[in-house]
Amino acid sequence: MREQRHDGDTAEPAVGDLPERSQGTPAGVTRRHALQLGAVGVGSLALDVDRAVAADRAEPLTADAQPRERSFDEGWRFHRGDAPGAQDPAFDDGSWRPLDLPHDWSIEDLPYAPAPDGAATSDPSLLVPKEPPTEPAPPPVIGPFDPKNSEGGGSTGYTVGGIGWYRKHFTLPDPAGDDRHHEIRFDGVHQNADVWLNGVHLGFHPYGYTSFAYDLTPHLKPTGTNVLAVRVDNTGRNSRWYSGSGIYRHTWLTATGPVRIPLWGVHVSTPEVGERRAVARVDVSLANLGERPSSASVRVSVRDPRGRVVATAHDPARDLAPDATATARLDLSLKQPALWSPDSPNLYSARTEVLVGGRVVDTLTTTFGIRTLVWNGQVGFLLNGEPVEIMGGNVHHDHGPLGAVALDRSEERRVEILKEAGFNSIRTAHNPPTPALLDACDRLGMLVMDEIFDVWDTGKNPDDYSVHFAQWWERDLRGTVLRDRNHPSVVMWSLGNEITDNTGGRRGAEMAQALRSLDRTRPITLGGGSTHSANDPSWTYVGVGDVHYNANGKTYGQMHEANPDKAMTHNETFPATIHQDITFAAQHTWATGTWVWAAWDYLGESGIGKTAIPPVGTAQTIGDQSVMPGWSISRELHHTWGGFGYPYPYFQANCGDFDLIGQRKPQNHWRAAVTGRSPVELLVERPTPPGTEQVALWWGYYDELASWTWDVEPGKPMTVHVYTPGDSARLLLNGKAVPGGEARAPERSMATFTVPYEPGELTAVATRNGEEIGRKTLRTVGAPAALRLVPDVKDLTTGRDDLAHVLVEVVDSRGRLVPDATVEVTFEVRGAGELAGVGNGNPHNVDSFRQPRRHTWHGKALAILRPAKRPGRLTLTARASGLRSASVTLPVGRPG
Repeated sequence: MREQRHDGDTAEPAVGDLPERSQGTPAGVTRRHALQLGAVGVGSLALDVDRAVAADRAEPLTADAQPRERSFDEGWRFHRGDAPGAQDPAFDDGSWRPLDLPHDWSIEDLPYAPAPDGAATSDPSLLVPKEPPTEPAPPPVIGPFDPKNSEGGGSTGYTVGGIGWYRKHFTLPDPAGDDRHHEIRFDGVHQNADVWLNGVHLGFHPYGYTSFAYDLTPHLKPTGTNVLAVRVDNTGRNSRWYSGSGIYRHTWLTATGPVRIPLWGVHVSTPEVGERRAVARVDVSLANLGERPSSASVRVSVRDPRGRVVATAHDPARDLAPDATATARLDLSLKQPALWSPDSPNLYSARTEVLVGGRVVDTLTTTFGIRTLVWNGQVGFLLNGEPVEIMGGNVHHDHGPLGAVALDRSEERRVEILKEAGFNSIRTAHNPPTPALLDACDRLGMLVMDEIFDVWDTGKNPDDYSVHFAQWWERDLRGTVLRDRNHPSVVMWSLGNEITDNTGGRRGAEMAQALRSLDRTRPITLGGGSTHSANDPSWTYVGVGDVHYNANGKTYGQMHEANPDKAMTHNETFPATIHQDITFAAQHTWATGTWVWAAWDYLGESGIGKTAIPPVGTAQTIGDQSVMPGWSISRELHHTWGGFGYPYPYFQANCGDFDLIGQRKPQNHWRAAVTGRSPVELLVERPTPPGTEQVALWWGYYDELASWTWDVEPGKPMTVHVYTPGDSARLLLNGKAVPGGEARAPERSMATFTVPYEPGELTAVATRNGEEIGRKTLRTVGAPAALRLVPDVKDLTTGRDDLAHVLVEVVDSRGRLVPDATVEVTFEVRGAGELAGVGNGNPHNVDSFRQPRRHTWHGKALAILRPAKRPGRLTLTARASGLRSASVTLPVGRPG
């Protein structure tokens, strides 16, 4: 049994013993160049790999100017299910599927799933009755969904975990006389991973979200074929959200000489920061893995954001006995430093060289930023001496149609979209993120709360990480902090989320002490840990307090009064309390901001963001009008209306500001008005059955659209919301004042109108102090006539971490989006790439993410293209019955 394993049963080295690749992206490198330089041949979704594997299935590692680290993602074989004996190098894996990593088998079609047809669940409405409908019946098994055999059930989106095996055959380049040391690093495997090399068990790693590494050197064959085998066990009820299954993050092979920099062995801090001068402190760890003593020195050069060398330093040589370690500290003075902030994400790079006998034997480049952080109860949060109000969002790790597969462009796109929408911070709920996400946050300017655990000793599911926590927490915490502490975007650590600590605070204090021994430059918080009372034990070791779901500020204020020296966060809030939460933070310096649950929709926690349709009058009877008309935090209503969440076919949470494919949802329109980013937004509620009304429950919001195209009779009363930061709003229908549309003062930046439906144009006009600040018009559009394709990039590279997210839109004969169109779209891909995934934002439209077809939702769907490793052109064609088809062609080029 897993919990009976002992540390001595594995060969896993302590964190800090293994080499590391370049820690981040060098300053001045564009996204496209970063993909090209750092991800040569990186990963595949393992759809259809046409590349045949040689008879001995051994991938040679080319000797061409061997880099310190290279991607190890290519050329694996996979088997879904257990395969006893597969750790044996002689095991016959000839029938296994060839694929590239990263890979998530839980998002793939189940082997026994019938041909997908998602039509039965493609209804665009999000209005849910108290008793889930039985007609039309959702398919019992479709794509990756199987509610009967899903151990996680609605928590994991009715997907299926299980056991899977991976094997990779490879040879070393020209090994004669080679004294190089080789290590394998996994950015993340979910979960319970056992690793073997040539039949030798290297170790076991239970946590699905932390990076880990093994020394391959003692067990490598210098000539002939080596076999690396990985068994992944994702069985049982072990997660509260969709985790995915498999080696879903990148893998890396590091090769160095015997004297080298260990894993995460360079730490760059800035102990002095001023307008005219800053000090970059570079702490370097050294290790001698050789059999002979050595004398090594360290040289560091720093480049500014424009790529110019602005400082150098050299540390004298020191003796290193065999198996010995040492540290060096170099302080470099930087004149006129360019500070890092969300508005100006300036990045420096430190090139660290290790020299033996005057010859460079190891090199590592570390990206860093120069900035100062202050968190306390008097000033709140200061970044570079300036107050910052957090406009944050919680983000789970999955990427919708891609599942848990973590490709760099997916991470970057999400950060781009969130930042464009006004977010300035991400909470990595509830686990360490990928290095690529932090790289993107560094480059683009996004603040990060880096959260480490969702459970400690006391679990939330019978088979979750709590089973291993006592043995593993220190290694996983240490690895996370060492890996992520050079990222300027990380401004806070969170030890966990909604933790039950049955030790009276002892465990938390122990963890905080361990973390501070590695990084004292950032505060520590505990998500939800301080909400129980103002004298909760966590107050003794956190630097920043936290509350969850506290719209009226009552608990907030009580805790501040008891702990006035500490700043506070509000790191989970409801979509419906946007106005209260942001307003409260703006009025209280010590309340540093909010992180909404959630910024982006995610798989699992199925249907927690639901919109009920109880009898008319319910909202006034049990709704909390102080928050938002028609919103209820009534536990009875929430839990009796379909249960916690909503039953199958709901498979995603449906609570994000953005849906599963990155399209805006209604609450983000409200957020834009509350924060002043938009002068006016105009949305219309979906009509409900007679005698009912919309009530948003807990994480839910209105089912409404920016649409004046509805299949209703003329004169039908329609509920219209105008969101504005102005002091007055009014409506015009076809250019004329409309009964019920007279000017009125918005409450909580929202004005609600009842307007009789009439096709044409509905216009909202917002004013402040009698002056118009903006207007928004919705027009009745025609019937669906054509498809339109909108890619998010103009070209692609041959880097396998690159992607094109192509939005499919249903338009009328005049090219206008048909807002509620539901049509089935089929896809054809030709040329230098493949279809990596398809999807839409509909939280109950269960279907395959892998087949080349998908229904639209709100007139939209998404096709994700992944380039091949060769230049050329990649063409996507979309077709739908009765509609004009559309095509888009993207050039695929080599690194420029």
